[in-house]
Amino acid sequence: MSSRGGWFVGAKSFPGNPYDGHTLAAQIKQVERLIGNKISEAYVDMGYRGHDYDGVVTVHVDKRQRGRTPRSLWRWMKHRAAVEPSIVHLKNEHRLERNRLKGVAGNAINAVLAAAAMNFHKLLGAFWRIFRCWLLRFWNGLLILQGSETLLTGIQYA
Repeated sequence: MSSRGGWFVGAKSFPGNPYDGHTLAAQIKQVERLIGNKISEAYVDMGYRGHDYDGVVTVHVDKRQRGRTPRSLWRWMKHRAAVEPSIVHLKNEHRLERNRLKGVAGNAINAVLAAAAMNFHKLLGAFWRIFRCWLLRFWNGLLILQGSETLLTGIQYA
């Protein structure tokens, strides 16, 4: 998920029930492939403590209290914490929790389709807001035009 706007960038399913820390290398690899750029830092939650990732990416694991964490690092951790409600929303509203597709491939397809559905929902909302603004401007223009015709006809008959 992106740190700005809450768009899902990638979704990946792992067979079985792996520990979060064991999936970190594959997730970093997927993000780099999707954005077409190397990442330098990753901000993860406490589920990734004891991860087995050995690479060039600096992994920052969240902790319960701020303590001596620098302000800039803490700000990025707050961005990461904003991802959690989106994941819950993805599970509840976009049916990620209920998978009716069979097998490992079905799990992968379900994860990708749920993330795509949430992005599509956000996109439709943006289009609806633009359409609504256009419609209000058009309607106000018609009302102004209709009011000026009434004014002109009133002057014409007077």
